[in-house]
Amino acid sequence: MTEPNLSPACFTDYNQQTQSNLFWLIPPEIRYEIFAYTLTSAPDTTQPPEQDGYCTRPGYETCHRTYTELLRTCKMLYMEAWFMPFLCSEHAFWMASWERSPKRMITVERMQQGLDLIHSRHGEVQGGRIRVFPQLYRLESTTDFDGIFKMRHFYPQSVTITIRHTDTWFWENNEELHIEGAWGKHLVLPSSVTRFCIDIESIERRKDEVDYIAGEMADEWRFQRADGTNMLAAKADTTGSRWTGSSMLGRRRWLRDETAPGQLRYYFATVTWRPSQEPLGARRLNPPLRVNWNRPLLPDLGLSFIEESYLERAGLYITTPIDQVIATCNSDAYRHLADQYVSEDGSEDGSEDGSEAEDSDEDYEDYEDAEDAEDSE
Repeated sequence: MTEPNLSPACFTDYNQQTQSNLFWLIPPEIRYEIFAYTLTSAPDTTQPPEQDGYCTRPGYETCHRTYTELLRTCKMLYMEAWFMPFLCSEHAFWMASWERSPKRMITVERMQQGLDLIHSRHGEVQGGRIRVFPQLYRLESTTDFDGIFKMRHFYPQSVTITIRHTDTWFWENNEELHIEGAWGKHLVLPSSVTRFCIDIESIERRKDEVDYIAGEMADEWRFQRADGTNMLAAKADTTGSRWTGSSMLGRRRWLRDETAPGQLRYYFATVTWRPSQEPLGARRLNPPLRVNWNRPLLPDLGLSFIEESYLERAGLYITTPIDQVIATCNSDAYRHLADQYVSEDGSEDGSEDGSEAEDSDEDYEDYEDAEDAEDSE
C-alpha cells in the first residue's frame, strides 16, 4: 500500500480575497484563533463509541477526526492554515502492549515527518498538545519515552502523561500504588512547554492512594525544560475527577472491582507543573513514591475476574448481577481457573512482555471433558 503524500498543495496563483472581511478586517492573530477552533480534532460522532477495552476513556470514546471543510473554501485560506489540523490536535502516543493500544495510532517516526514538513514549508511553529499513555513497565524500564522529546522541530505547549489504572504495577493483584521517578530525572522538556501534567488513575475505592501519590508528587517531583527553566507543581493546583467505564478488560470481566454490574468507577488526580523561577532546592529530585499504609481488605468473592469465553458459554452477560455470576461459577466449579494470571516477573499469564495471553479456551474444554467423564462414571 502506497504511503499517503503529506506535502500540501502549493498554489502559485490564487485570489487575494480583497473583498473578504475575513482577510482584510480581521487581524491575523484573530484569524488564527478562528482557524484553530475549527480545525482542531474532535471525536468522530459517526462512529459508535467503544463499550469496553483498555483504551476507552473520557475524550477517547471513539476515534478522533478533523473536519477540514474550511480548508476547501479558498486557496488563500488553505495556504494560511493547511498545517493547523496537525498543530492544533492532541497527539497521543501509546507506550503499551498491543492489546492495550488502539489499532491506529501515531508513531514518533510518522510525527517527525509531519514536523519536518511544517518546518520546511512554514518555519518554526509553537503550539499543540501531546499526551502519552505509558504502562509503567515501559516508562520505567525502557527509553521509549525519551524518543518522543528528542523529535526535531517539536514545540508543544502542553504535555500530559496519563497513567491508567491498568498501566500501574500489578494492578491485577491489587498491589499498592507505586511509581519510580528515575525516568523524570533525565527528562528534558521542550522550552515551549508551559504546562506539564501527570494523571494518576485507579478505581474509586483506591481514591486515598491516588490522592497520596499525587500529593507527594506535587511536593517532591521537579522537571526541567531545555532552556534550564524549572517546572514546579503545587498541591493547590492538583485536581481530581471521576468517570465510569466497562468492567470488561482484556476479554475478562473484573468482578472484584465492580461498583455496579458491568461497571468500574474510576478516580484520577491530575498534577500540573508550570514554569517557575524558584530554585530546585536541596531536596532529592523525583524520589520513588509508594503507598505505605495498610489498605482495606477486598471483598471475598472467591475470584477476581471471569473469562469472557466462560460468560458466553454459561449464558451470562455483562449486566448479570455479581451474585448470580458467582453462584453460576460455583456450581460449575469454575474457581480453579480464576486468578492464575500474574507471574513473579509481573507479566500476565506467564508471558514475558507484560501482554495478556489468549483466553484459556482449551483449558476450559479439557475441564468440561473431565467433568463429563466423571458424570458418566
